[in-house]
Amino acid sequence: MNQLRYRLETLRAALNVRKMPHKPEIKSRAWKRGASIAAICLAVGGVVLHQSKRPAAKRVSPTLPVSEIKAIYFRQLADARIDTAKAILSQNRPDEALSLLVTALKDDPTSEEALTLADVILSETTWSYPEIALQHPMPVDQLATSGPSSLWVSLDGKNNTTVRWNLDTLKIESVLFPTVGGPTRSLVFDPTHRSVVVERKSLMLLCDAKSLKPIRDLGSLPEDLTPSSVIVFTQDGLLMAHPACVSGEDKSIVWQIRDTATGEIIRTTEPAPDAPRPVAAFIDRKQLRVLATDGSLKEIPLSPVAPVGTVPMDPPLKLLQAQFATNGNAILALRDMGQHQTPDQSVISYSDDEDESLETETLALRFPWSRHPNMWTGLMKDPDHQPFVVGGNTLKILTNPHAPIMAGSSISAVAFGGDRVVIGEENGGVTAHRLLPLPGETGGEARPAPIDPASLDALAKLAVALTGRRYDETARDFPVVGPEERSSAFAECDFDRILAIFPHLDFSPVIRDFRIAPIRQASPHGLKPLVTRLANAAPLEKSALGLDEVKAAFLSGDSAMVIATIRTLGGKGPALANALALALQSDNPGWIRACISQATDLPPVLLQISRSRIAWLEGRKADAIAPWSEVFPDLWEIRLREDWDGWEQADFSSALENIRQCVGGELAAIRIPPDSTPAQRSAVVDRLSNPATIAAVGKTRFALACMDAAVALSANKEQHETTARFANLARNLGAPAAPCLRAEAVALTALGEFGNARSRWVELITEHPGETHLPTDYTEAAYTAFEEADSRQAVEILTTGLRRFPQDAEFALKAGWISLLTGNPERAYRFLLAGKQTGFPPDKHEYATALLCIAASQAGATVESSGYFDELLAINPSWENPETLDALDWPEELKSTLREFSLVALTPNPSLEPFPTNP
Repeated sequence: MNQLRYRLETLRAALNVRKMPHKPEIKSRAWKRGASIAAICLAVGGVVLHQSKRPAAKRVSPTLPVSEIKAIYFRQLADARIDTAKAILSQNRPDEALSLLVTALKDDPTSEEALTLADVILSETTWSYPEIALQHPMPVDQLATSGPSSLWVSLDGKNNTTVRWNLDTLKIESVLFPTVGGPTRSLVFDPTHRSVVVERKSLMLLCDAKSLKPIRDLGSLPEDLTPSSVIVFTQDGLLMAHPACVSGEDKSIVWQIRDTATGEIIRTTEPAPDAPRPVAAFIDRKQLRVLATDGSLKEIPLSPVAPVGTVPMDPPLKLLQAQFATNGNAILALRDMGQHQTPDQSVISYSDDEDESLETETLALRFPWSRHPNMWTGLMKDPDHQPFVVGGNTLKILTNPHAPIMAGSSISAVAFGGDRVVIGEENGGVTAHRLLPLPGETGGEARPAPIDPASLDALAKLAVALTGRRYDETARDFPVVGPEERSSAFAECDFDRILAIFPHLDFSPVIRDFRIAPIRQASPHGLKPLVTRLANAAPLEKSALGLDEVKAAFLSGDSAMVIATIRTLGGKGPALANALALALQSDNPGWIRACISQATDLPPVLLQISRSRIAWLEGRKADAIAPWSEVFPDLWEIRLREDWDGWEQADFSSALENIRQCVGGELAAIRIPPDSTPAQRSAVVDRLSNPATIAAVGKTRFALACMDAAVALSANKEQHETTARFANLARNLGAPAAPCLRAEAVALTALGEFGNARSRWVELITEHPGETHLPTDYTEAAYTAFEEADSRQAVEILTTGLRRFPQDAEFALKAGWISLLTGNPERAYRFLLAGKQTGFPPDKHEYATALLCIAASQAGATVESSGYFDELLAINPSWENPETLDALDWPEELKSTLREFSLVALTPNPSLEPFPTNP
């Protein structure tokens, strides 16, 4: 499609993309348009926005004959039309200009200026005409073409779907399952057009491009990325890669490399929350390369065991948008040049291997236009770089002179393919326009013949056929002409007459490509797959054919009649779907079995609901509960990912809610709620102590319930025996060991079984991952070691805890207390100093200062201890009163140290509350 080519100036640096021994070369992109309409006007001696330098019109005298007066008037009128035509040409509207010039020649057939300008327009302008028209019942979101016959159209409205047309047969051959709400944000195809990623409702679906059957749910694409730049395929289409968020809450980006045939993940990168935002990616059979906003390249080998590397850009760049060439050796990028500066479009070259895929002609073929995020709304947004402009119902191609293409309503999507431009509209219309070739050169030197009425009539018909417009003298407008009238005008055009007035133009290429037959339009039969699929996705009317018999059978309660009716309903469809919905509302498991035994293509979640309902009705509660996680699925979310063809027209939300309530009720009965009462705790204990409970909820959920109960009961001193029993039971049944060990150790410590508690604390902090540890695990372990008269182990445990939690001042405070109790003032002083440096909690500051004074004194730091005592008195002067010290519930060896600093008591201070023995 030569009419869509810019002449590009790009310099490639001789740089190997793998080793990158040299710095990539960055060049601002130079753009050159094709010949402009203004240049055409200047070429024939006119000035676009001013009157031409033609001889002054002869003054009209009353003595002149009437015929000459008329001739002067029509010449002046023709001149005015010529000037208007030139002004219109400067706005890239050659179709209207040609219509005006035909009218000017009617006024003045001798005007060489009008004939010359018409000659230039006919020889330099590319025209188009509609060859295929398709009409859909919904607005068009996206378009994509492949080869001469495949066209994909994404539609939005009450339902969203994508269809694949065969343009040879004008029939829809595939329909993507419809969903409710949200437009199609992007369609990204592999180079072979065997696979496509459809992004709608914030979800990406990998689909077979031919059948439009889903292959895999790819998750959500970060909204600030351009889909066509970051969803990438290998050239053979066998592998793909894309970014995704870690979760709905965690927006860190990971990259996933997948097998296109199955969607299975080959490699996933680790999240990098602080990494610069990616702007483009490229994948081949060796690695995935990701370009970031700073210009760095992350290289991710396909092998999961190979390390990920990053090649920095020195100095760093500020990239806004980017697109790789098809061979990966160059990048077209939009650089942020700073505040108040226009972004600069540049080519970053990594190799001297030439690749024309970044030239404008190829970009237009690679990336269709739509109003959703894409190259044309981002990287190529600057009008100076755009090869075409879409405005309202008009498409203007801005390369070589090209007549604008008009649509019947606002244009919403455009796709270029070969010599065809496909336009989608908000009213659901899609029209394929064929670009006609330019006339050739005859090579003759004959002079143009004078224009006679027959020649003028031929030129008028040619103008209507090529432009699809006609100048209305009365309305002074250019109404659009229908394709049938265009074809008729072309068929009636006398090209011998055209050759006579334009002897150097050979219109045979145009005649060969111009289809005289009327435009082809899809029949209702061609739309049938879409209409049927949309109908299947719509809720059924209450009086829908066939449903009355199904409802009557279920209302009868006669199992034989119900099962017999079910067996007549086929493998899927609205009747069987509604039968299954009614069976799930009943208490008869046989009816549910009858439905699912003959169902075909039953969605997995419906099969799971059915089996759980059967198990529940048959008293197998564990089998009913086991398939469900704590968070129940959302049927609407599932419908975005799964094809429910034949099952959409029944409401299964009540069946899922019924299962949720059953499962939730069983699980709530074995959980201790927050802020529970003694009666609630007792009820859960009795339920978990019943041997039938494990059979009702299953081993896995029973183990988790015992663990949760042990953790909840560990705060109640009267339940320590029960806590230890549940914790041990949960651990033996496979619940996570760390919380079980912790709850069991807390209970044993409270029961005074320090030896057993100590073994569990030590096992927890030595044999389980550090991420499962809490600071209190180390202080409790040290305390039990102290109670077992192993002060050495207690101090070692505390030292390890301080290394693991160096910023936890409260842990340091407890470690200092225990060290003082075990006769290790030096270690206590070290722990307390670490806590002071971090910052003790305000409510513990006074208590911590007292311990610092004691530890410093006993460690031999006399000067420091005096300073701490002065600091303590500044906080609370009553510490110098001996009676205050006597009131403390502390070991005597700690109080005696403070007495050495205290003065004679002035007045007791009974308001000072005793400190606990174990903080």
